[in-house]
Amino acid sequence: MRQPDQRDPARHTSTQGTSWAAWLPVLVAMVIMATGCLSTFLVLQLDEFRPRVGDIVVFKPGSEDPDLWQMIIPATLVSAMGSPVAACSLDPNVIAENGGSLVVEGLQNKPSLQYRLHWAGSATARADGDCGGSADLLVSRTDLQRLANAAGGFGVGEKGLVR
Repeated sequence: MRQPDQRDPARHTSTQGTSWAAWLPVLVAMVIMATGCLSTFLVLQLDEFRPRVGDIVVFKPGSEDPDLWQMIIPATLVSAMGSPVAACSLDPNVIAENGGSLVVEGLQNKPSLQYRLHWAGSATARADGDCGGSADLLVSRTDLQRLANAAGGFGVGEKGLVR
């Protein structure tokens, strides 16, 4: 009886076809993920989807589970004239305990794109990072969006998206 030749080219092409078939779903998933990331990035760059002056982020008291959001948002306290005074932080978990709101009052382009917000509520963070019960703050667009996500969106309704 004749044994199969280990150098048979027909035998090697079938295993190469199998390896491509195994990698094809991975490659398709990577293309879909890259397309999704790129389209999300482009949509976020549109002015239509940026927060506007007058938008509000409301944290209803007791609305979030403790430690649901593992983030601390850096903010800058500003004076009535708009000059930076001190740094503080916003912790969505602390804010959600007693509630509070952030109202977009303006946009500052220098040195980078930041939103001027008015905070009203109780504490914004534990210990020395607290911004106080009422403050004018500067935060980046990304951080403002993160805060809105933690609160359920912009607006005061159940769905959160009110313009």
